[in-house]
Amino acid sequence: MLVVVSALAGCNASGKGKPAAGAPVATGPVTMPDLVGENAEEAEDQLENLGVAESRIKLRADDGHHVVVLVASNWDVNTQSVKTGARLGAKQVVVLGVGKSTWRERHHGHLL
Repeated sequence: MLVVVSALAGCNASGKGKPAAGAPVATGPVTMPDLVGENAEEAEDQLENLGVAESRIKLRADDGHHVVVLVASNWDVNTQSVKTGARLGAKQVVVLGVGKSTWRERHHGHLL
């Protein structure tokens, strides 16, 4: 069963790993935005809009409890492998360390 979950983890309706029709493709250097604190799904979208291919964006659970990130919208970015403002290489992979956000945090902001 874990093999099936792992195999599905990188898939979505748009064909994860393959550029979507009409998706921007980076033709020059891409500057890494600050994605820490962003929702993981929105962070992926930002990178894709800059021309970073889906296959170069990896989500890694850094909370110690989860093995696979299945639904990016349920996670928040805690770390990023490329520093804000750095230039991304043409084939460089971006790893976003993500933690699970609660329903209350997603809908009412982080509680103090």
